[in-house]
Amino acid sequence: MTIANQLASHMNRERVISRCRKFLLAGILLINLALFAPDAGGQQPGSFFKLAATAPWGRLLNLTAAWCSCKIILLSLGLFLVIECLGTFLAISNRRPAAWTIYSLQILPCLGFLLGGYCLIKALF
Repeated sequence: MTIANQLASHMNRERVISRCRKFLLAGILLINLALFAPDAGGQQPGSFFKLAATAPWGRLLNLTAAWCSCKIILLSLGLFLVIECLGTFLAISNRRPAAWTIYSLQILPCLGFLLGGYCLIKALF
């Protein structure tokens, strides 16, 4: 590998790390928003998963359950970004098997996103 290729590789690596830090910060911000934002409607404090999942069908525009469903979606999106950044950091540091293991955890936020979307549709219609 020539010096020019090494320098270009190093600059590209720094650019990826810089972008990944921004995504990591955004993911942590979304997780904090989902966990620490109050539940809507002055309900008793509890699990927003429970509130979103127990919303009945047929009650049009149940905004309390819709907000809790949005919190599930925000939490899932934040977890997705954090897992993606952790996998990218591991891949850049030449720990490929660990990176693939971390990347396989992406299924969990994807399932959470689907659950949040289902609960949101159920809460609004």
